Amino acid sequence: MRNDLIIGLDIGSSFVRAVAGRQNASGKLEIIASGKANTIGNILQGEIVNIHKTTAAIAEALKKISGALEGKNTDYYFASNLSGSHINVQPYSSTKIRKNPREAVSLQEVYALIDEAKKPIAEKNPCILHTLPIGFKVDNLPTTLDPVGQIGQKIQADFMVVTANPDKYGLLVQCLVAAESDHIKKGNVYFSPIAASTAVLSPEEKEEGVVLVDIGSGTTEISVYQNKRLVQASILNWGGDRLTEDIRIGLNVSLENAEALKTTFGSAVSKLIDINEVVMIPGIAGRKPTPISVKNLAIILEERLKELAAKIVAEISKVGEPQTFKSGIVLCGGGAQLPDIAELFQKVTDLECRIGVPMVVQNSHASEEIHDPSFATAIGLVQVYYEQLDQAIPAEDHEPATIGDSQKESGKSGNDKPGIKNIFSRVVDVLMGSNEAEGEY
Repeated sequence: MRNDLIIGLDIGSSFVRAVAGRQNASGKLEIIASGKANTIGNILQGEIVNIHKTTAAIAEALKKISGALEGKNTDYYFASNLSGSHINVQPYSSTKIRKNPREAVSLQEVYALIDEAKKPIAEKNPCILHTLPIGFKVDNLPTTLDPVGQIGQKIQADFMVVTANPDKYGLLVQCLVAAESDHIKKGNVYFSPIAASTAVLSPEEKEEGVVLVDIGSGTTEISVYQNKRLVQASILNWGGDRLTEDIRIGLNVSLENAEALKTTFGSAVSKLIDINEVVMIPGIAGRKPTPISVKNLAIILEERLKELAAKIVAEISKVGEPQTFKSGIVLCGGGAQLPDIAELFQKVTDLECRIGVPMVVQNSHASEEIHDPSFATAIGLVQVYYEQLDQAIPAEDHEPATIGDSQKESGKSGNDKPGIKNIFSRVVDVLMGSNEAEGEY
C-alpha cells in the first residue's frame, strides 16, 4: 500500500476529467474524488486551440476534487495525457557489437541501448514521449524482453518510439503550469492509450493479443498489444463529433439537438429499433415540433461506425491476421457508451468485443460516472503512477533521459515534490512493458 494521493487529468476534446486516487489497504486503486469541466470548442481533435479557456477548464476540474484532498500543507502530484494526430508511433531497431561476448549482458547495457535508440530520433524530433522496448535478441537466441544475463557477440534491440509535435506538447505544458495551484503542482505526461490500457486491459489480454479502441469526441486512438507489448498505435481524426455532424446533416436538425439525439436515443444497431418509434424535436421560437425517426437515427450511426470498424481491421492487419488477436477488441472512451456498439463491432470485425470499464474502488466522494468507459484514461493515469513505483528500484548509476529536464529548473524550491524520474529508475521488466515513465515538465 502507498499513501500517495495522485491526480489523473484526462484532457479531451469535450471534457477535462480529473480523478484523485490512491492504493487502499488491499493494494487496489481507490478513487476518492472525481470531477470534470467542459472543453468543447477549446480543444479540437485532441489539440489545444484556446490556451486560456483550456487552462480554466483544467483549473475548474481540479477545483471540483480539491475538497476531498487531505491536508492544506500537502503537495499533490498529477499525471496528464497527450493525444492528437500529431503523435507518431514508429518502430526502431538498433544492433550493437558487444566488446566482450563472454560477459553477461548487464542492466546498464540495456539502459545504454535504450538511450542510444533515442539519439537518432531526437535529432529529427526532440519531443520523445516514450521509448518502449518490444524485444531484445542476443546472437541467435530467442527474442526476449529480459536479456540480462545472456551472453553473445551481438545484441539487437527493437523499440516502439512515441514522439509528439514539440509545439503541441508545449501548449499542453503551458496550460498545465498555468492551472497549477498552491497544493496541486508538477506532473508527468503520458501518451493517452498507455494510460487507458492500464485501466481496462488485463495482462492476459495483452499477452494473447488485444486491440484497444478509445473513442473520444474528437479522435479515436487504436492501440494493438501482443505478447504484452505495444506493437501498433495510431490516432484518427475521427470521433463522436463526426457522428453528431452526420446526424445534424442527415436529419436536418441543429447541432445541439443532434448531440442530444445521439446521447439519449442513439443506437449502433438499427435493426433493434422499431420503425414506428419517433421522437419530437422542439421547434425554434414557438414553431411546431419536428418528428424524428429513431430508426433513421440508428441507421446514420450504424453506417458511420461500420467505417470506423473497417479502419480498426486495417490497423490490426498492419501487424498480423486479425484472428490471431485472441482477446479481440476492447472499447473505451465516451463513444463506447453508445448502446449496442460492441455488438456492431463484433459483427463487422468478426472479433470478440467488450466495453472497457475501469475496475476501481469507489469512495463516497467520487461520482458513479468513474465506472463508465469515458474515465478509463483519467483512472489509468493514476494506475500507471503506482505500477511504476511498485516495479522500481532506487536510481544510483542511471537516470533515464526525459522530456523537459531543463524546463522549470529555475525557481524550484527544495520542498518541491520531485517527479518519478527524479526518484526512480525502472528495472528491466518495467522498461519492457507499457509503463514507460514520461517527461516531468
